[in-house]
Amino acid sequence: MLKQERFSKIVNILSTEEIVQVSDLANMMNVSEMTIRRDLRELDRRGKVLRVHGGAQSVSSSLIIEKNFNEKREIHVPEKKEVAKKAAKLIKDGETVYVGPGTTLEFMVAELKQKKLRLVTNSIPVFEAARQNANNYDLILIGGSYRRTSGACIGALANHDLKSMGYDRAFVGVNGIIDDALMTANMEEGLTQKIVLDRAVHKYVVCDKFKLNKNDFYNFYKLSDINRLITNHDVAKKLVDYYGQFIEIDNS
Repeated sequence: MLKQERFSKIVNILSTEEIVQVSDLANMMNVSEMTIRRDLRELDRRGKVLRVHGGAQSVSSSLIIEKNFNEKREIHVPEKKEVAKKAAKLIKDGETVYVGPGTTLEFMVAELKQKKLRLVTNSIPVFEAARQNANNYDLILIGGSYRRTSGACIGALANHDLKSMGYDRAFVGVNGIIDDALMTANMEEGLTQKIVLDRAVHKYVVCDKFKLNKNDFYNFYKLSDINRLITNHDVAKKLVDYYGQFIEIDNS
């Protein structure tokens, strides 16, 4: 197969798959993985694909308009609930815990079984999920500029209040993880998350396996500065091995 034919086929595959591995492309085209890596470097240089560890991502998938929190609740629900249950078990009675915006974190606070907690959040959906938990937790909802897409309060008011507190544990979600970068769609929301993470004793990223090797707009924190990444049990081994160089991964 000629190089231009491979280029065309790779772009076509990514138009439907969004992310594809080097090994899979090599098998499809009956060429070496080294050849595919060279092809992906060239396509990335031309702006046709976005290279990620072990493969490539479609350019269009990184430009998709961010879904709102109601739409996100309908996506990958079993994977999100699996991760949420694991994260909920890490919290100890009597702790002060920050829970950031995100549908997986809504599921997490619904799973909490601890008897006594102080929960801090700037997410209205997370606050509502915590309020409906059967346990009578001390809930603190941080105000600020309301971001309708995620249901979070952000900006100067939120940041001022969050800076004044300390947290035993902080749980944040992401729109994607690419190499050592935690990615989100909104700069202000990312800055708010960074403030909390910097003030937390234990820092956790809670995300389903579909967020790995996924890019987005703004890099708000280093993965290697987080204590633990909590994700699904069936995440690909090559991803566990790769991201394991940056962070402890809980995918049990």
